[in-house]
Amino acid sequence: MLYSRLCITVIAMAMLMSACHSSKHFTKMATKQENGGLVTEAAGSYYTALQKKRTNVDAQIGMKRTGQLVLNNLLNDFAKQRNFGDHKSAVYAFQRARDYKDRVQQVGVSLLLADFYEDDYNKSKATYLKTLYDEGNQLLSEKKYVEAEAHFNEIKQLDPSYKDASDLGDVAYLEPLYQRGKLALAVQHYREGYDCFEKVELRKLTYKDASQLKAECLEKGSFTIALVDFKNASQVSGLDAKISAYILNELTASDDPFLNVVDRENLQTIINEQQLQMTGVVDENSAVAVGEILGAKAILTGTVLSYSEKKGTLRPLQRDGYVSYQDRVLNKTDGKYYMQTMYKPCKYTEYYNSNGITVSFQYKLTNIKTGEIMSTEIIEKTLADEVIYGKFDGDANTLWPAGQGGPNMNQSDRRALMAMMSGRQQLKSTGELSNQLFDEVANQMGQAIGKSVKEIVK
Repeated sequence: MLYSRLCITVIAMAMLMSACHSSKHFTKMATKQENGGLVTEAAGSYYTALQKKRTNVDAQIGMKRTGQLVLNNLLNDFAKQRNFGDHKSAVYAFQRARDYKDRVQQVGVSLLLADFYEDDYNKSKATYLKTLYDEGNQLLSEKKYVEAEAHFNEIKQLDPSYKDASDLGDVAYLEPLYQRGKLALAVQHYREGYDCFEKVELRKLTYKDASQLKAECLEKGSFTIALVDFKNASQVSGLDAKISAYILNELTASDDPFLNVVDRENLQTIINEQQLQMTGVVDENSAVAVGEILGAKAILTGTVLSYSEKKGTLRPLQRDGYVSYQDRVLNKTDGKYYMQTMYKPCKYTEYYNSNGITVSFQYKLTNIKTGEIMSTEIIEKTLADEVIYGKFDGDANTLWPAGQGGPNMNQSDRRALMAMMSGRQQLKSTGELSNQLFDEVANQMGQAIGKSVKEIVK
């Protein structure tokens, strides 16, 4: 085994060195190594030489000679392990020999592997597979599922079609998950049970009654929230409906299979279907009665406490600058004219504008059965947008900021000026900011509510 690892290491090192030298170089190196009795190292060098140039005849001859010796040593290791009755070691020793033969074949050199070795390998493999199979079944009967799965996985690697090893490997993986799921369901840990049965389904959809038990976990653990009309204490009408729409969208988009939401429209539909006498706004108190009929476990109420918009006005400001240009200048020393960069004062306009939105919203998620407040928070958020840009009547690429008594030649300041001249001019409207802000409020609420539900539905 040590010998085979050395073979692989030598070839790997040769591959790393191959980028630096030619095929001829490695052939010479291999010849020296072979003459010195370093057969394995020589085979690695011949291999690299052939990777460089498949038509190198000297390397081909050397590879066949030394490669056969390396292969024979690997086969001798296989025969020794087989004679000792260590069929596992024999199986993997033969595979290393066969892999080496195949690897050398990739550079165009065929090595001899006698048929009787293949026959002996198949006999050792059959013996080892039976041992693995019997041990795996014993481990299954002892409910040592991890060890059993490892046995059956090894069988599948050696012979994918061996008896029912594949099915037994599935059992070794699935049964502990199935049993854990059943236990979780029995102690009302519905989320844990659901996750276990889902993993079972992903591996084998038809395993026992895992699909039905998964559905049972989902049904019993389902947490329905009744979303009632929000209140609006601000001076802007319609904000209660707006935030309600955003939070409904946030909650219904949740990836939590246990979280369900019934909104105001669905509440009214169910009220009509049940022929209940309920008029006016469904508030926190009346929603409890409806929620119980729905099977809802919590109600979500909320109030827009305040809302304000700050619309800015575009403010122009004239700035001093310098514009560069090229001019012919006489060099008095040689009497020739040269082009020189000159600067002259100019004016450009800087524009600034901003819009801002501020909202304060309070929500409360109440457990219908216990009256406990599961989650509540006052969310205060401000969102603003601003634009700063410049305009210049001439070529902005020739513009420089003004310094004291002349142009400011600092490159950082120049880049800032160029960025401003090409800056965004379109300001986000208060409507756009409002939509973004309510989306952020709903997202924050959704995360908090989702966390509360996960704490209850374990």
